[in-house]
Amino acid sequence: PRSASSNTMRARILPALGLLSGALALRAGPSQVSLLGLRASPLSRSRLAGPLRMCAAEAAAEGPVRFSMLDVRVGKIVEVWNHPDSEKLFCEKIDVGEAEPREIASGLRAHYTLEQLKDRSVLVVCNLKAAKLAGFESSGMVFCASSSDKGVVEFVDPPVGAAPGDRMLTQSEFAAVAAAAAGEGAPAADVEPATSNQMKKKKFMEKIGAELKTDGEKLATYMGEPLVVGGERCTAPTVAGGSIS
Repeated sequence: PRSASSNTMRARILPALGLLSGALALRAGPSQVSLLGLRASPLSRSRLAGPLRMCAAEAAAEGPVRFSMLDVRVGKIVEVWNHPDSEKLFCEKIDVGEAEPREIASGLRAHYTLEQLKDRSVLVVCNLKAAKLAGFESSGMVFCASSSDKGVVEFVDPPVGAAPGDRMLTQSEFAAVAAAAAGEGAPAADVEPATSNQMKKKKFMEKIGAELKTDGEKLATYMGEPLVVGGERCTAPTVAGGSIS
């Protein structure tokens, strides 16, 4: 006969084994799971799918900080106007390849005119939580390079020919994605961006931003590695050795 303590332990272990079984089935497939003597029913698979996807996203967020945790895309400013209540802010509608343009506020009125912003291609961080700036809800942030004394602030330019929605990655991330897509036997690159909640909770923008700079040739870099769109490098017009934010 089992003791009360052994029954309690069994009650704790069996659900854990069921969870492990379902997790392995989703990750490895039934044939590999059966080698461990574990089986998962279709019901357990369906019930676990959502939570496991969430766990996978959280696990990825706990790994090394990589540039692709940012969802940075090419955008085109399709409309721009002065913020009515702030002398520093522009309000923009930017096409980033979604069904509707995003509304974004940028504190650039000391550095650009309205005419200079119209129809301009920019780079937009798209997975930040929306924030109100002087009452205007801003759903993203444009990438700008700044000189060391902050006297010059200018857009980081995507390469000529880049289209709204095209993603910015490091050169190595892009190469890994391209190799996997070409069927060269390379493992799929992990370029899944963080969620907006993860961005805020884990302070990824601050951590990644500390390593974003322009080099001596005005190339946009992350930890010294060039940033690219479609394999082509992104640059600042004039700022060399500056910060990017």
